Amino acid sequence: MIRLTIQRKVFLATFALATIMAGVLTLVMRWNLGQGFERYTTAAEFARLDWMVSNIETEYAAHGNWDFVRAAPEEVWLRLSHPNPAAGLDPAPAAPDENRPPPPWDNRPPRPDGGYPPPRPDESYPPPPLRPPPPRQGPPGNGRPLDALRIGPRLALLDNDGKRLAGNASGVAAAAEKAILYQGKAVGRLTLQAAPSSVQQLDAAFLASQTHNMLLAGLAALGCSLLAAWLLARHLLAPIRDLTAGARKVSGGALDAQIQVRSDDELGELSATFNEMAGRLARLEESRRAWISETSHELRTPLAVLRAEIEAMQDGVRTPDAATLSRLHKQVLQLSTLVDDLRLTLEREPGGADMEHALVAPIGVLEDCIASFRDRYQAAAIEIDTLHLTDAGWHVRGDTGRLTQVFGNLLENTLRYTHAGGRLSISAQADNKSLLLQFDDTAPAPPPAALPRLFERFFRAEPSRSRLLGGSGLGLAICKTLTEAHGGKIGAALSKLGGLHISIELPLEKP
Repeated sequence: MIRLTIQRKVFLATFALATIMAGVLTLVMRWNLGQGFERYTTAAEFARLDWMVSNIETEYAAHGNWDFVRAAPEEVWLRLSHPNPAAGLDPAPAAPDENRPPPPWDNRPPRPDGGYPPPRPDESYPPPPLRPPPPRQGPPGNGRPLDALRIGPRLALLDNDGKRLAGNASGVAAAAEKAILYQGKAVGRLTLQAAPSSVQQLDAAFLASQTHNMLLAGLAALGCSLLAAWLLARHLLAPIRDLTAGARKVSGGALDAQIQVRSDDELGELSATFNEMAGRLARLEESRRAWISETSHELRTPLAVLRAEIEAMQDGVRTPDAATLSRLHKQVLQLSTLVDDLRLTLEREPGGADMEHALVAPIGVLEDCIASFRDRYQAAAIEIDTLHLTDAGWHVRGDTGRLTQVFGNLLENTLRYTHAGGRLSISAQADNKSLLLQFDDTAPAPPPAALPRLFERFFRAEPSRSRLLGGSGLGLAICKTLTEAHGGKIGAALSKLGGLHISIELPLEKP
């Protein structure tokens, strides 16, 4: 059984639709031609009888009724069916022009009245222009012109009630008719019956020829539709084939696979979206590998210290005294903190069920954090400027402990990196919807290229710094995670003070 792929389905559907449309159009055109051809031929025949209608209307206007026809139908019909010379249909020959100059060889002087003498019997003027011969007459006594199309025998004159006055008396239904008008009103009809069988045979031959031509045209259109259907199916399915190939590459591990974007339509948009998705997957895989590498590196240091201390006690080099146990406990706490920070940055909803959603005064939480860090800042000779940290009674919905963790990480980050004698400026401002907190410190500043990556896990703007100074590299990542958990935003830029600028935007709620 043939497998119906999408391309074959599109091709068959398009081809079937084109075939049906070509067949319907051919049948409709054939029927319309058959019906309209008879009307056309009859109208063409009637177009030659305007002079006869004019004759009948003129005679009727002269008598005012049809009594003149009823009195002598044959004679009147014979007269009405002849062209009227007065109407210009059979003009008389023009009279010779006596003032026309003689030919060059006639040297006789002109007459006293200015005219010219008639030509001599042996001389004549050039022959006048040829005129079409008059209508050929039928047999003697017939008195009517020869009718090549046999229109005359098929004509009949009817009054306004449909009674025959003259003409054809066969009673066959008329194929066409024209009204006889008098003073704008119809007073009768001139009818024309269908053509005789010989003419009908000619019509049938003409229709058969036209039908044959229409069939040929239909077959040509069908062939064109076949080609168009194939090209359309190929064009529409090419991006899908590319997507299939690209998806297979991604499933095989080539996460950076890219496909060709062939157009700007929906399929082209789908291809571009696939390329974007593949690029994100590649970056995610790269980030995952880097995260695993950094995590293992961060865990290796405290584990190595623990292993060395334990092996030293096993070998008798160290005794399990209070100092040794304190060092082991410190390394365990460092490991526990690192694991908790990792878990926090990986959770889709940080805090989960443990995170509160109560009304919190963020400025009060921030001031408490500043108070807990003030002694350490004084020891490091770093000033904390809170002149623009005003509190207008703003409230946000969140968790006090998590906000304390965010503010504490930011204060810790400045304390670690800002040079002695520097300054940290903290300000707050709000509109009707959100609260904006800004942290600006002095030099040093991170490189501008490092700003977009400051909130990545384990990223350090200065890799040369020791981990003792730079921490685990999870502080700003935790700030970003917790800020977004409160429905806010956090960003980084270069500070006007020469260091780092951190902005936090939190949605406000009315108490």
